[in-house]
Amino acid sequence: MSKKLHLIRHSYAENPNEKKDINRRLTHEGQSTVRALGRHLINQNFNPDIILCSTAERTRETALNLVEELEMSEQVIDYQDVIYNASVRELLSVLNGLPEDHNEVTIIGHNPTITFFGEYLSGSIIGNMDPAGIVTIRIEKLKWSEISQGTGIFEAYYHPNH
Repeated sequence: MSKKLHLIRHSYAENPNEKKDINRRLTHEGQSTVRALGRHLINQNFNPDIILCSTAERTRETALNLVEELEMSEQVIDYQDVIYNASVRELLSVLNGLPEDHNEVTIIGHNPTITFFGEYLSGSIIGNMDPAGIVTIRIEKLKWSEISQGTGIFEAYYHPNH
């Protein structure tokens, strides 16, 4: 049985000079862009068992706008402090600790780590995920605890403005 992992970079946020980084909110453009991502995902059979989300305000708002656009319950969102300022190793640890009954998982995080994590898992060159960009990685015949470098298969990168 294959699993799907979606990596989403939070949408467009306020200027970092205006307030503490963790408290930065989405801009109006950020809200409309993540809603456009949600409309795209409706047609992609996007149905994660869980959305793991950084506790930063901009990632929270990205998650909430996304589930609202998709008409999903907010209960699917699991906010985790470790995802904010996480390293690739810390994101891998989060992934490796998932229960096996989750077949489709989304992580909403921050650059550069979210991009590096997609490259680490898939061995593909992603470059730089734009805000509200999503990378989808397929995992074949592995448990979450067995996933490591190069064990994923890059399926797609999508951004609403491209």
